[in-house]
Amino acid sequence: MKIRNCGAGTLSRSAELPGGGMHPSSYEILYITEGKVRFMWRANICEADAPAVFILAASTPHELESLQAEAKFRFLELDEIEEFPFTDQQVDEWNFMQAHKGIYSKTMLASSILQTLDFVYHLQSTGLAGQDSNLGDVCLLEIRKTYKLIAHMIEDPEKSAGEERKVKHKSRAAVDLLIDYMDWRYKENVTLEALAEVVALDPSYLVRLFKKHMQMTPFEYLRDLRLKAAASYLSGSDLPISAIAQDTGFASVHYFSRIFKAHYGQSPAEWRKHLKGPKGKSN
Repeated sequence: MKIRNCGAGTLSRSAELPGGGMHPSSYEILYITEGKVRFMWRANICEADAPAVFILAASTPHELESLQAEAKFRFLELDEIEEFPFTDQQVDEWNFMQAHKGIYSKTMLASSILQTLDFVYHLQSTGLAGQDSNLGDVCLLEIRKTYKLIAHMIEDPEKSAGEERKVKHKSRAAVDLLIDYMDWRYKENVTLEALAEVVALDPSYLVRLFKKHMQMTPFEYLRDLRLKAAASYLSGSDLPISAIAQDTGFASVHYFSRIFKAHYGQSPAEWRKHLKGPKGKSN
């Protein structure tokens, strides 16, 4: 193993494009030190407050967005890892754990991950690790220790509240993940197969699980989400109804109008006209 790159950065909410990319041969540890972010890797999305530590295997497309005015982060890119110690499923499980506030304040083992990354960043950013091979070796040992601690936290049933609580927690986490996915991609052609792939669940079980927690199916949730977005466009813009239908994920303007009227009691045109009043001004 060797450290290919170590650095830090700041990401603003107003940035036109999210940070990120893909490293074909490098593994990454991304440490969010300040702010709140939305982290996306492959088809996954996680929103987390600092501190948060995300891990990535090589050749993993990823993006980072700030959800506040500003977010700060540090990163380590690692090459020549003999064998990456995590499966894709374990990477996903760990990264989704970052959404839980207070994860690093619960145990000394968890907090030591942050201390270790701070220590490695100090040795690398000050140049001390490059000046003394012993300190360079210490950095690599600390990274291996970080991986071991992460592996322990993934495998350890913290989980000591019993199997029933674990199952319930994982079920709710799967539903939250589906909600995040649909909130982010509601304009797209979201299919049951795509949702099933996101949470690695059987499609029919996914629908039952979602309905159990949300009292509606995933596609009822998606429909309501699109309708709310359409209502916002109708009230806050002069976009043509056909454009609004397209921009909110509806297959056709006719289908959109029928669903909108069934939900709001008026067609989109009638609803917009009523909202803006006889002079075309919003009431």
